[in-house]
Amino acid sequence: MKNRADEIRKKYGNISKNGSSKESSSSVIPSRDVPEKSHPLFNRHAMLMQIMFSIILFLIVGIAFKNNNDHTVQAQKFIKHVYQDEFQFAAAKDWYEDKFGKPLALFPKDKLQKEKKSEEVSEVFAVPADGKVYETFSTNGKGIVIETGKEEDVETAKSGYIVYAGKKEDHGYTVIIQHADEQESWYGDLKEIDKSIKLYNYVESGTRLGKVSESKDGKSGKFYFAIKKDKSFIDPSKVIDID
Repeated sequence: MKNRADEIRKKYGNISKNGSSKESSSSVIPSRDVPEKSHPLFNRHAMLMQIMFSIILFLIVGIAFKNNNDHTVQAQKFIKHVYQDEFQFAAAKDWYEDKFGKPLALFPKDKLQKEKKSEEVSEVFAVPADGKVYETFSTNGKGIVIETGKEEDVETAKSGYIVYAGKKEDHGYTVIIQHADEQESWYGDLKEIDKSIKLYNYVESGTRLGKVSESKDGKSGKFYFAIKKDKSFIDPSKVIDID
């Protein structure tokens, strides 16, 4: 009888151990049906798509400027228009600093300090090169032609950002500078552009841009100068004291 009782207790003891073992095991193993939650501020798939789109866009722009057929030339003009006319680099930087009180990370601190001092000193346009007005604003309604000495240097009339440096159909080698007040100064008909002039670089007033081109008789030099304000050209002679 005693042996029978021991067998029963032993049997129920094993069942209890097995049951508790299974229960504890099932509580430890996580359910595979519960989806893993992602961080609400980070979407890995969306970020990968944005990176891929940026790379593709970069390659398309690169191809457009690498080739010079009819389609790519039109694309080049559109891209240049967006960066030169639609986006105001100098004005955007000033707005950012006014709203947030901090300089953009893209602009080194020492350069920003120099820029601020330069803008305080040079609030008006300076004469880009000594000379006299050879062709007035009334002739073409866009700018003036200044006659100078041979091999004269052309300098920036006001500090700002270079938004164009290259060859234009009407004005030959041309540099366009965008200023903090959203005005632009144009320096065209240059013999050459200085190698230090790079697109979207900041330049202070008095920075050398290049040399004037030679006049027809070869005895003097000349260059084209214009000021653009609110998407319209104004007479530089009314802004700068030119003989």
